[in-house]
Amino acid sequence: MPDHSTMVRTPKVSVVIPAFNAEKYLGEALRSVREQTLRDVEVIVVDDGSSDGTVALTEQFASTMEVTVLRQANAGPSAARNAGIRSARGRYCAFLDADDVMLPELLEAQSSVLDSDPDLGWVLTDVSTFDESGTIHTRRWSGSSLSSSTLLDRLVLENFVTTSAVMAPTTRLCEVGLFPVDRRVAEDYELWLRLASRWKTAYIDRPLVRYRYRGDGLSANRLYAATCALEVIEAFWREHPDLSRANSRLAHHSLARHLANVGAAAASQGDRKAAAAYFVRSLRHHPSDVSTWKSLVKAALRPAIARKRAINEPSGLAI
Repeated sequence: MPDHSTMVRTPKVSVVIPAFNAEKYLGEALRSVREQTLRDVEVIVVDDGSSDGTVALTEQFASTMEVTVLRQANAGPSAARNAGIRSARGRYCAFLDADDVMLPELLEAQSSVLDSDPDLGWVLTDVSTFDESGTIHTRRWSGSSLSSSTLLDRLVLENFVTTSAVMAPTTRLCEVGLFPVDRRVAEDYELWLRLASRWKTAYIDRPLVRYRYRGDGLSANRLYAATCALEVIEAFWREHPDLSRANSRLAHHSLARHLANVGAAAASQGDRKAAAAYFVRSLRHHPSDVSTWKSLVKAALRPAIARKRAINEPSGLAI
């Protein structure tokens, strides 16, 4: 007979929350998990080397919900999420950034979808955004053509997935290698592409997560974020030559889009030479893209226009 006194309970869902100096927002995030209609949940807060009251705040919730704190030296959100996944006891693993909020039906809706189809690799939902004042904005993908069958086609063009809107079987996250730890921007993009290219995806067309928009995030640097996303998509097509050959037009469109994004970001920071180089590379993949041609012309001509104006306009010096 098994010794039931020593058996470890297996929750249906493990919610992993990476937290670095998250005291300001974490309480709201934890309350949103506590208010879920699905009750069979464990929460794993991974303290990523915080120096504020993140751990103490988390421990205050221990009497009202099943929460575990893992502590590690600061290693970034990917390493923190991976530590949480490895410790997860749930059949499914959901993610919540420490400054985001779940709506009460999220975990029940996602786990029910995964229960209904064993071939699914992950499920995500639509997202609404809110700002520091608490103002809730419209949903991010309302009215879009996004569907489960077209998700990979959309994903190779842009990383539209919000980490807090994702749930996946824990075993499948481990099988595809978890989050890459060698980057701190676009690290989620690499994992989403692995999941989407390997298994079916389910999409819930309801905004069941609120994403907090903050200008001080890791991805606030537009050029760095665009460059990281380009590196991810280039590696994806190199690692999937059969998929690239079978979807040649999509692969070229994908690369063109990301190269143009880097070009636009470089232009916004005043680096016209780099911007023009990226626009040229983009057009090699998608020569008929009118908007990229316009961007290239603007990047090439603006320095000449500025020089002409400097010559023709009076200097303002008295003679």
